[in-house]
Amino acid sequence: MPAKKVKEDQAIVPNESDIITHVDESPDALKAQVELNAPSSDQEENSKPKKPRVIIPKKKITVVIDGGRSRVKILVIVDGVIITSFFIDSTICSVESPPFGEAGAFSMSKGKGEDKKDIVESWVCGSSAKLQNKPFISMTDGDNHKVLHFAELALGAIASYSRLFELSTGSSDKSRSLLIELVTLSLADPLKLKKNISTCKWIKVDGVKYSLSFSKTALNYPEGYGAALFGQSLGRMTHTFDIGDGTGCVSLYNNEGKIPKRVSFKPHGGAGTSTLNREFAEAIANAGDSSRLIKPSQLREILETSSYDVEQGKVIATDSTGRDIGSALEVAIKNWMQDSPLTFALETLRTAGRKHPIVLCGGGFEIPAVKHFITETLLQSKVPLDHIVCPPNPGLVSLSGMTKIYTQEQCPTSSELTTTSL
Repeated sequence: MPAKKVKEDQAIVPNESDIITHVDESPDALKAQVELNAPSSDQEENSKPKKPRVIIPKKKITVVIDGGRSRVKILVIVDGVIITSFFIDSTICSVESPPFGEAGAFSMSKGKGEDKKDIVESWVCGSSAKLQNKPFISMTDGDNHKVLHFAELALGAIASYSRLFELSTGSSDKSRSLLIELVTLSLADPLKLKKNISTCKWIKVDGVKYSLSFSKTALNYPEGYGAALFGQSLGRMTHTFDIGDGTGCVSLYNNEGKIPKRVSFKPHGGAGTSTLNREFAEAIANAGDSSRLIKPSQLREILETSSYDVEQGKVIATDSTGRDIGSALEVAIKNWMQDSPLTFALETLRTAGRKHPIVLCGGGFEIPAVKHFITETLLQSKVPLDHIVCPPNPGLVSLSGMTKIYTQEQCPTSSELTTTSL
């Protein structure tokens, strides 16, 4: 199609979307060429100065977790300084949405679905899990529960910390970041534990979303390793005797290097305090007074508040009404020591303890009568008294001992490490 004729001085206005050259077809006219140089709206927007992006460096948080069947114990360290330590019950409950302001309540991502969207789960962890009017899961319900539900336990414990926001980084009050060096104390395969939690990319606590990054320097230590660090100065070799809720474990450590190295260990399933609880309940029932029956949920509290009177040579324990049940507890402890797998651990230590010191640790030794009768049994087997070492707070030595590696301070005693229940 021929181009339109225009006069020599007539201005040509091109379309905005095109760059057009108009040519006058008269023989004496000069070629006129006009190109559109005006910037588009996109170019104008791109030419505006951009606000510089503020990059806030992440703060690495070392979280040491001792995940037991009855309780999860937590130690938080930042820049070589202990920030807090606490424990929660090893109980979780799945909910439709986390109750706002509830300790241990959180939502988390659990990988991606077929639609490439986050799979979101909501949980309540700790003692609050029993208050949701829904079925809850206790780690004492199954031998492998604390491994299968490690992610829920660990993240629930982290979500329980009331000052979590202060440990996070970010420029927004609703979207934060956590860089976690996760240190575990467990008999379980560390690869399984890491796999369980590595799919979780974020948690949401009280309306704040925390993106999660787990440091590759995280390590897994044997269960009760803090006790080995506590006893490192006792000699060339030391034993640890760890009585937890389900297991009684005897380990031997070589102390000649920078840190103790485990040489051998013998876990005895069924030697823990859960078996003692059953023995205690049976001993009370056999007393012949049906009015003295006690709920299993109350037995642990009675055990923890019991004592041993050395002068009178008797166990002091009372029920909720104040009645004396010390004799029933003494019968239960002796039956537990003789008729459960705990007897195999004691047989090992009766002779091994003569050669190398034994560090008593774990929640079982928080019960004064248990500590007394086991110590008495070892002494009767000619184990030297100075070979039987019990830290001031044996249930927490697994955490307090770990400070020797992860802090710049001297290893505190268990009594110096303040640990609270959440």
